[in-house]
Amino acid sequence: MYCCTDCKAEFEYVEIVFETHGLSTPPYERIKRCPFCHGTDLTETDNRHCRFCGSRLTKAGEYCSEKCKSAGERYFALDARRKKLFQNSPVAQAVREVAAYNKTHGTKYSYGQYFSLKEQGGL
Repeated sequence: MYCCTDCKAEFEYVEIVFETHGLSTPPYERIKRCPFCHGTDLTETDNRHCRFCGSRLTKAGEYCSEKCKSAGERYFALDARRKKLFQNSPVAQAVREVAAYNKTHGTKYSYGQYFSLKEQGGL
């Protein structure tokens, strides 16, 4: 189980990407990142509580009962779908665009400032 320190999402599987660093053949750098925000600051968490209800586990596993397992899987699938829809929304794309520009250029533009300058051709 992993937890992203950027967006605080918890997930079982990381997204793995390979950074080539301009090389045409391997070895490439293998990077683990969050499947939701693509952040690379991840921590591995130890499962000592039920993933759905939060009760303390008495044996190894992720859920305390089959009822929690089926409810949890259904809930987490719906939540992952909701997060994916949000990440693909125009608002989230605009937020990422402004954050990337500010990080690259060392600026602190707000979204209004950024898009105003962009439309006027000042960027």
